[in-house]
Amino acid sequence: MISFLKTTAFLLLFVLNPGLFEKTVHAQNDPEQQAKNLVENGQYAEAIPYFEDLVHLYPQDKMLNYYLGICLVETEQLNQQAQTALETSLGEETPVMSLYYLAQCYHAKGNFSEAMNYYNQFDDNARRKEKKNTKLEELKALCEQEINPFSTPEEEDEAEQTEPTTPIEEVVELQPEEVEIPAGLEDSLIHFQVNSTIKYLKIDQFNSASSLQAFVRGWQAEQELHNLTEEANLLRAKYNSAFAGEKEEIANAILALEKESYTKSQLINQNYTQARLGEKDYWAQASPETRHAFSEKIQAMEDSIIQAKEAKRLEKLEAQKPLVLPDSLVQNLTPEEPAAVSTGVVYKIQIGAYSRTPPEWVQRLFKKLSVIRRIDQYTDENGVTVYTVGELKSYQDALQMQSQVRTEGVSDAFIAAYKDGERIPLKEARQITGE
Repeated sequence: MISFLKTTAFLLLFVLNPGLFEKTVHAQNDPEQQAKNLVENGQYAEAIPYFEDLVHLYPQDKMLNYYLGICLVETEQLNQQAQTALETSLGEETPVMSLYYLAQCYHAKGNFSEAMNYYNQFDDNARRKEKKNTKLEELKALCEQEINPFSTPEEEDEAEQTEPTTPIEEVVELQPEEVEIPAGLEDSLIHFQVNSTIKYLKIDQFNSASSLQAFVRGWQAEQELHNLTEEANLLRAKYNSAFAGEKEEIANAILALEKESYTKSQLINQNYTQARLGEKDYWAQASPETRHAFSEKIQAMEDSIIQAKEAKRLEKLEAQKPLVLPDSLVQNLTPEEPAAVSTGVVYKIQIGAYSRTPPEWVQRLFKKLSVIRRIDQYTDENGVTVYTVGELKSYQDALQMQSQVRTEGVSDAFIAAYKDGERIPLKEARQITGE
């Protein structure tokens, strides 16, 4: 009984006094402003640690990624970290200089066609004042001649390497068909985003066995995570109807499952990132014609999928039409109305998004919240793990749950919309659902 009272008191304290758990990273504005001041003063190297920490906390923030990217490029660190940050930053509200810096990242890797693409985009969209202090024309001329004027840290490290003291066994790359594919994956649609333009729909589209193997490991971990989630849901249902003396044991079991789920989520993230990087390297070396042809192939596949779904929807509607009965029976029967067709839109409450393991205080908050609500998680095309609660058909219901979740301690929780499993703008979702 005492144990039950302790658990109940804790949960009531959590729900009724959200101020105890309202700590958010948004409250710390000074490091961001300090970092921006360093950039204004040209102290790019000093600003990098600040923006790295901020991007770790806000992996999808376009402006933070923009500042991190330009700091890395300005300090001649034209590496994958800089490229990823700048690709994440791209958007209508981001300074057009992001295109210029991103072009340099590709230029440094010897990917001249992609570099020229971004140089030209910058040239077309930037104002004269923005171009004035750049080396745009010089770099475009070098790019056209396929001359790389940059020296990346990776190239310098490679040049400084000495002969290894012990022989290294030659690595033989396996062919993708040699990778063992688990049941349920071979014929599935995977929707795996490699970069901003290349997406895979089937596993036979992988070009590297090591990348495919990493993807398979990530996919298997995702199935295991699904099983853990189902098990936690069963325990939550059991918790609601359990006797007082059983509740603490069930709550501890739920927390243990959530801890295992966090670990599994990070494993998924790591493997999908590994798979993505391997395939990015392949497409970075491919010709523009090859990339274009593959993109057209994927577009044709997606069009075919959409047509098949539409045909299935129409077939379902046709089956739902009421039967035409003889006049003698119409008087005695009331025809049923066709069942409403689902829009495929659901609303979820996003409570966090992290490219690495969430901070300790966030993990503690999520664990407390998981006793009350089921926390879902998935990894997006940028390798960021997104955490959500709820799955609601109505925007008004979503507003109500958002208010509840904020009261429970996640003060920056917001509504996200999905259609057939794909993230869509909230405005578009409301137009579809007529709200």
